[in-house]
Amino acid sequence: MNYIINIRPRQVIKDFIRLTNKGPTSDFWHSGVVEEIREMAMHGRPIRVFRRGVRRFRILDNVDFGIDEIRLVGNERGRASLTSFIGGIEVSAPIYLADMSFGSLAGVPNVVEAELADELMLISGTGEGGLHPEVARHRRIFVQWASARFGVDINTLMAGMGIVIKIGQGAKPGIGGHLPGSKVTSVISQVRRIPVGVDALSPAPHHDIYSIEDLKQRIDALKEATGKPVFVKIAATNYTPYIVTGIARMGADGVIIDGHGAGTGATPLVVRDNVGIPIELAVASADRMLREEGLRDRITLIASGRVSTADDAAKLMALGADAIALGTALLISMGCAMARTCHRGNCPAGITSKIADGSVIVDYEFALRSSRNFLVAFMEELRLILDHLGIDDVRRLVGRRDLLRGHCIDEVTARVLGIKSVNCDTGDGDITSKGDVWTPDYSIYVTQLVRSGDVVIVSMGSNGPPEVEPPKRLIDWLRFDGAQVTKPAIDPYREDIDVSTILAGGRLWLSMPVIIKPPRTWDDDLIKAAKFVVRANSVMIDLEGVDVTDNKHLMRVMWDRYVNGLGALVIDHAGRVGSGIDVPTYLKVTGVDEVSNAVNELVRGVSRFSGVIIDVSDDHPEAILVRLDLELRRRGVRDYVDLIIHMPSVRSSGDIVKLVALGADAVIISGFVERALHGYESIEDFRLRLMRFLTGIKREIAQLLGAAGIYSLQSIIGNRELLRALSGRVRDMLMVKLAGEDVLYR
Repeated sequence: MNYIINIRPRQVIKDFIRLTNKGPTSDFWHSGVVEEIREMAMHGRPIRVFRRGVRRFRILDNVDFGIDEIRLVGNERGRASLTSFIGGIEVSAPIYLADMSFGSLAGVPNVVEAELADELMLISGTGEGGLHPEVARHRRIFVQWASARFGVDINTLMAGMGIVIKIGQGAKPGIGGHLPGSKVTSVISQVRRIPVGVDALSPAPHHDIYSIEDLKQRIDALKEATGKPVFVKIAATNYTPYIVTGIARMGADGVIIDGHGAGTGATPLVVRDNVGIPIELAVASADRMLREEGLRDRITLIASGRVSTADDAAKLMALGADAIALGTALLISMGCAMARTCHRGNCPAGITSKIADGSVIVDYEFALRSSRNFLVAFMEELRLILDHLGIDDVRRLVGRRDLLRGHCIDEVTARVLGIKSVNCDTGDGDITSKGDVWTPDYSIYVTQLVRSGDVVIVSMGSNGPPEVEPPKRLIDWLRFDGAQVTKPAIDPYREDIDVSTILAGGRLWLSMPVIIKPPRTWDDDLIKAAKFVVRANSVMIDLEGVDVTDNKHLMRVMWDRYVNGLGALVIDHAGRVGSGIDVPTYLKVTGVDEVSNAVNELVRGVSRFSGVIIDVSDDHPEAILVRLDLELRRRGVRDYVDLIIHMPSVRSSGDIVKLVALGADAVIISGFVERALHGYESIEDFRLRLMRFLTGIKREIAQLLGAAGIYSLQSIIGNRELLRALSGRVRDMLMVKLAGEDVLYR
């Protein structure tokens, strides 16, 4: 142990610890998945093949080979060949051991992964955390060239068999790596060549790669310097097929596509849950475009993100991947219990602990033995799948979409995947489910937002909707774009991003597109305090239906009564306005049947009305927002009127930005506010919580815009091109393209 990481641990973990997550679907890596990986890690044998997925809305779980699940007795042996090539390098199986940084992991797992690659004739990625000498002594590694270039020099680049230029990753598309300062100990400082105790924030873009041509220069330079194959790692985003095609033309040997939901040591929750598309859609659309352009044979495609079984691997290969990456599953085989404390450095299993004296560290021999067993079982399972499919060589599985069929998959999704879809046995049901939006993950999120007043950092992959958490709103089916290569990201820590919005033709300026609506339980003192904080933060407060006893700070108040100095007046959809009122005035729509009347009132009274407030609870308000945006554009008045939407179910900064992209100039939040300020202890505590809450939202909106390469919020209002839907039905309801759909209509 000391030989590997040179520290004195408080405890060495030599066995699997008790699981912290017992729910059947509360985590993508729920207890059933973890227990099966552990069994494979203990015995080195596969358990079953052709599993049926348990997640109703995960696309890959609704795709199969048309063969019923087969339980194994333990002595089955496959005959098919798994020999493959990754960037021209022969491997015993089409498996890439995923890029995981030294520092993000606790050292032992990094060395174990490199050891396994050598022993099993695979390839291991080092991640961007520099190169520890114990990792560098292994041969079958790919060294990462990331935006921060931590610890990278010519000796580092020459250490392995290949190089990975990391542009992005699935858990945080459009932003750089993030190692919290608490995990930057002395050994990390030495390897990464950075100060102890300071956050290691990689720049969002490579500052020498702002175009596909810049990328070619880096590829050529690295090949010239090392003579090694060069791969490019990108996050799966809206334009993945075009980016992959460009990378192939620029001479790269391979592309690692990291899908939404992939794990990481630290990421902003707002980016993790809202940006990027599923790996199955990205791989299928990228493979299709490469074939159409005659480039498919030039490049190795590696599919990464949420590969938990050999079934997942086989399906992704049939959709077009040459190989798959194993990351989280490999860590689980070493003992990870999905405690989700990677970013804090106090991992109870010793997998992602900070590397310092007194830490809990996983035992090297245990981690090596268990993960070796898991990989052997995984490969055996893949062989058995190939045998049942009548394929004798795994390379013949690549692109065999004809072997797949979809269940409960809409026609457009099936076309993107290039597969046939059979009838859904259980019926489609409603596109959204009932229930409280405040799941444990988001209850913790809002608490942290109020406590810190800053971007909330979490770890591991998303448990959000629709793949894990059942979707409860239409916006749960949407993903925001992430900047990759051709649209460079913007670093919100180092560059200015304008998140302000302008209402009422310039009469109202908001520092961000947020209007808070207090619960009816707030008394007069709380309303006074809230008005003060709202004014200090240059946003607004909606007091419609609330009696205001104090006329201070009214310039930031929306009210249903007119007084001098009022910020904006709210009236009903019939448009009755008294004479002599000179204040921004908004029509409020509370039912679907009122929409047409409101549109007519706006068109007729452009000079009298500043816009409309959508406050509809009996239908999908997002669809009404899009309908109004499009109709007002068709009538030629959209530039003169505002669209403001109130959704009590808004629970994050990501929801706010999605609604803006759907057409809102501002978003009224209520449930989010109530949850954030619940449990205040005094008026001063209330003010402080609200101040931190608003500051945190503003910073998170900037983080999300930066991840998409956008300098100004004004440029995304009604820009649905920045969004992608994960359902054909939602595509039609919100006029947002399906992820991967662009390739169909070239």
